[in-house]
Amino acid sequence: MGLINRAIMFVAMLALLVSAANAGAANAAPDTPDPEIYVVQSGDNLGRLSEQYGISIGALALANGLSSSVIHVGQLLVIPGSDWAVNPESKGRDPHQPTTYVVRRGDYLGRVAREYGTTVEAIMNASSLASPLIITDQFLTIPAISGPEGESAAETVVDAAAAEPVDDSTGVGEEVNEVEARMRQELHNAHYPFAFTESPDEITRVYRDTVRGEIAAPTDVVVTYWTYVSEKRYEAAWELLTDGFQARAHDYDFEEYAQSYRDMAMCSAQAENAEIAVQSGSEAVVDADVTYRTGAACIPQEFNMTLTLEALPASREWRIEKVAVTPSIEADASEPDAGKGGSKWIDIDIGTQRVYAMVGNHRAREFVASTGITRYPTVTGQFQVYVKFRKDDMRGVDFGVPWYLPDVPYVMYFFSDYGIHGTYWHDNFGTPMSHGCINLSIADAEWLYNFSQVGTVVNIHH
Repeated sequence: MGLINRAIMFVAMLALLVSAANAGAANAAPDTPDPEIYVVQSGDNLGRLSEQYGISIGALALANGLSSSVIHVGQLLVIPGSDWAVNPESKGRDPHQPTTYVVRRGDYLGRVAREYGTTVEAIMNASSLASPLIITDQFLTIPAISGPEGESAAETVVDAAAAEPVDDSTGVGEEVNEVEARMRQELHNAHYPFAFTESPDEITRVYRDTVRGEIAAPTDVVVTYWTYVSEKRYEAAWELLTDGFQARAHDYDFEEYAQSYRDMAMCSAQAENAEIAVQSGSEAVVDADVTYRTGAACIPQEFNMTLTLEALPASREWRIEKVAVTPSIEADASEPDAGKGGSKWIDIDIGTQRVYAMVGNHRAREFVASTGITRYPTVTGQFQVYVKFRKDDMRGVDFGVPWYLPDVPYVMYFFSDYGIHGTYWHDNFGTPMSHGCINLSIADAEWLYNFSQVGTVVNIHH
């Protein structure tokens, strides 16, 4: 019986054992404490529970017989008292039954395949993987195995692959040094499809991530995130965001997140010149130049982005927590071209303290707003909504006195820390009141939030 089945049986039989002890059976063992049972709440996910209880996702999966990271509201989960074992043992398992494996820090597919007597290709097929790249806490399916005359399929394939020489005709020339050639050969043995065609820098990155299991640097995470977005691999990009970002921007709704990129009609995205501006402990700030190409003509739009990343407590892997954006080239404050032809855009008149929801040249709705005071004026020009948050915390310092506003609702940032948002601390709309943002009533902000999307043009003028 596998460990997953044993864990499930343990939960089912525990009540019988405790009942027998309470009945006073002769020579009964001391009472066994009840396991901690958690009822899944709205917004929960395995990552959050892992951090809350200090238990790896693998241990949670094993204790509850989970075969994927999906959990449901109202589901009962056993919280194990120990992190080990986080995965079913390879020895003694039924080779005719598939097994669920949760990736641990330092894992790579070649190692997992050898441990469970299968092949990289078999795991990729069973787990629907597009490449041998895996990340910590990812769920894999280890398929049932059988081989000729008792020999495992893994031994057959690995031995055959190891015997294959590096083919110079595949793109690895004589000038390539021995280290690079070895990396390419190992990735080839692990069935990496571009082992002999990718650039040396990309091969080094893939080798580090898949074979050596090193943690990607904050700059690499930023570049990888936009690569995933460009390739429309939204699930992979979503995993590079912190739980906090997912909650604030999309209320943990992945489909809403993916749809926001689809709505932009994005052809491609690319991050370049990523550099660490500040790094201290579990936080890093990365500056990068990001180019979107959107629309039917794939018109490029360039931005300077400042991204704040946080290291996960358990794995120390970096995730994106916050982003601020500055357009590389500011347009004038004339009516935007995007406003023509029935497109949605936002027009903000500082002089009249009015915000207009525009559809082409038609004003769909008008709102009374509060823009920045003289000391903190609102920026003017033509911008775009670069991120939306259902709620976000805002803070700053005014004449040496810090201020903090938690859970500001319906925030749409369009330039650095400037945003359009709902306001619960005043109702003096029509008069400049803010530190540069566009204050609206909560009801008006919600309507405009639902009207707009990431990429919506924001035109601000006097």
